[in-house]
Amino acid sequence: MREIMTGRDIGNRITFHGHGTHIARHPWPDETVVSAGEGVVFRRASKPGEPATYTTLFVEVYPPGAAFIRGEGVTPQECENSAWAQYRLALDCSDGSGSHDWEPRGYRNGAGFCSRCGTFKSQVFTGERLGQFCRICGRGTTYHWDTDKAAGTTTFLCEEDYKAYKPARHTSHDRSLAQLLAELLGEDS
Repeated sequence: MREIMTGRDIGNRITFHGHGTHIARHPWPDETVVSAGEGVVFRRASKPGEPATYTTLFVEVYPPGAAFIRGEGVTPQECENSAWAQYRLALDCSDGSGSHDWEPRGYRNGAGFCSRCGTFKSQVFTGERLGQFCRICGRGTTYHWDTDKAAGTTTFLCEEDYKAYKPARHTSHDRSLAQLLAELLGEDS
């Protein structure tokens, strides 16, 4: 396994920042990249009065065959077990064809989800497959898009044309940051 921030080989030792080191008990492939710790999760409340956030231990792994898996739990072992179960589900997903059934689920960046096992993976779809074509050169792209909600339209730019024709920022100011901050605080400049 490799640590996500440094890329260094960590063997089977997962550091849960603030919670010590956990020895992985599942046979993760050597290429697996990992991050772990305690963090705040933001969510939409499904019931009135339900909190919009919660704090949990987590392990995030990026193993071969799946782009991102997050396991949560009360203990580091529960986190690893959750992630391992999701990884096994991703590896064992099959309708007999030996492959996942990818769908974009509204993502425009090329990522997809398997309709059977729920695995998330980046770079599944091309701009062509998503019907997203650069407004300047016409090539398929997942690089950049702008949505005009009022008009109900979305336009796309490939990386090359985005760099050449960057859309203008929403606002421009000829005042310095210090002047803007003074205005916000009601101070004389």
